[in-house]
Amino acid sequence: MKQRGRIFVVMAMLSCLIFQQTVWGKTVVAIDSLEEQEQIKPVETMIIPPTDYIPVIMYHHFAIRDMGQGNGVVTTQAELEDQISYLKDKGYEFISLETLQELLQRVEKEKVQYKRSGKDELSLELNQKYICITMDDGYVSNYELAFPIFQKHRIPASIFAVTDSITQQTGLKKFNWNQAQKMVDSRYVKIYNHTANHAPVDIGTEDEFLNEVEKAEKALKKYLNQSSCTALAFPNGRFTPYTKEQLAEMGFDLLFTVESGVITKQTSPYEIPRINVESGWDGQDLLENIERVARKSFVPKER
Repeated sequence: MKQRGRIFVVMAMLSCLIFQQTVWGKTVVAIDSLEEQEQIKPVETMIIPPTDYIPVIMYHHFAIRDMGQGNGVVTTQAELEDQISYLKDKGYEFISLETLQELLQRVEKEKVQYKRSGKDELSLELNQKYICITMDDGYVSNYELAFPIFQKHRIPASIFAVTDSITQQTGLKKFNWNQAQKMVDSRYVKIYNHTANHAPVDIGTEDEFLNEVEKAEKALKKYLNQSSCTALAFPNGRFTPYTKEQLAEMGFDLLFTVESGVITKQTSPYEIPRINVESGWDGQDLLENIERVARKSFVPKER
């Protein structure tokens, strides 16, 4: 009997070990540890109002044929259509990064007031369910397959582009600058900075990384006629305190990571989490994962 008990404990521990999924050069970390699972348990049955937070979802590449569940981050056009339709039916309003910036600025101004009134430290307490769509890298499938869906539903979306890959058409095929301008002209899509070479900050020096950011920003201004906030998604989600500080001084309004989470009252505009959309998800799957990540984000952190 004692031996059976020991075997059960070992199996339970193994089932909770760290697991990671590496997708398109990014590492997405799921439930991290036994300790984290224990923290989440008390809120598993809680319903966090979707007006308390803002999810930012992250896509990469799109395809026509079904890739099947667990096949990374390639979303089919039909899945994207279903996800957007489902979220709209559930009352979500899709917002641009400019609108997101305005909301975060308002929250920042009201933080002191909220604290004095004794309101929740995390809840945004919005009057509407908001969501942001982002895409990384600048694949041509963003233009050919996703863009028509955004036009059809009249919703905004944002692309973080690797500018050298677009100019030189290196790697998996990217949209070109003419196609990028067509998306911008539609007023449904805007293009933002994902550096010029997609090299994470820890590949070279911090100053080399910042030079690639500056190079990409110049390319965006050279090839595109668009007015927008200044935003960047860190390649592979990696950053340092120094690069984050320098980017703020360079005038960036919003900086995005690949850390799984939702925007709460405590979220920094220079460290915005996102929810990775996986292959095979329909609209209900996506919403269930958004709600799961939200519950995790509202777990009280140890001080």
